[in-house]
Amino acid sequence: MLCYRGHTVVQAAHQERLNAIESLSQRAASREERREQLIKVAACIVEFEGIDALKHVRIAELAGCGRPLVYSYFPQKSDIYLAISESFYQRLEQQFSCEDQYLAVQGALSGDGTMSSNMEALIWDVIDEYGCAGLILRCVPEINEDFRAYHDELKSRYEYRWLRYFLELGLNDLAAKLLLDNCTAITKNFALAYVRGELSRSDSLQHVLGSMGSLIKHTIKHHSEQGRGL
Repeated sequence: MLCYRGHTVVQAAHQERLNAIESLSQRAASREERREQLIKVAACIVEFEGIDALKHVRIAELAGCGRPLVYSYFPQKSDIYLAISESFYQRLEQQFSCEDQYLAVQGALSGDGTMSSNMEALIWDVIDEYGCAGLILRCVPEINEDFRAYHDELKSRYEYRWLRYFLELGLNDLAAKLLLDNCTAITKNFALAYVRGELSRSDSLQHVLGSMGSLIKHTIKHHSEQGRGL
């Protein structure tokens, strides 16, 4: 069911996120708390203002601090990209293990979608808390040196856990990588539709599960047939 509520929903979500961040800046914060605040501000900018708006000066403005402080934590743009994604991926790791992911995919392929539904709901819990800036950045092409550095570092630190179960299902490295890219894009698109109020939580979950399930089944089947020379 479509529940589109227009620009007002996006504005409200943006302001709600900023209000939560502002509550931290109004009290004495440790260095780690300040860093986390800056990451949340940066993530909010990516999600609601766009990647082009992500600048040290804008982060400083919303965080209520000077630019030198932002630079002291994140000297390069790629440092900001990576910090946003690391926070997102670390929250996912707290929600479920690699083994949970693998069992969820196996269950879905065998016709039991219970575990995959539960796992996807946990991902949406992270999106509710943190937003989907990590997904947005992951889907941006490697258009410049900053993004190339970001993608390379992200893949070396975190991608293994997402690729592992595709490799164990028989895909080669390239097929697993492309499948992960496509699954991430699907998740990002439906997450954004949910955040913007275009889809309810339950509908967005159903859509993302159906789309990814069909893609994974088709990819594995096609790869298997190619391996048999069909």
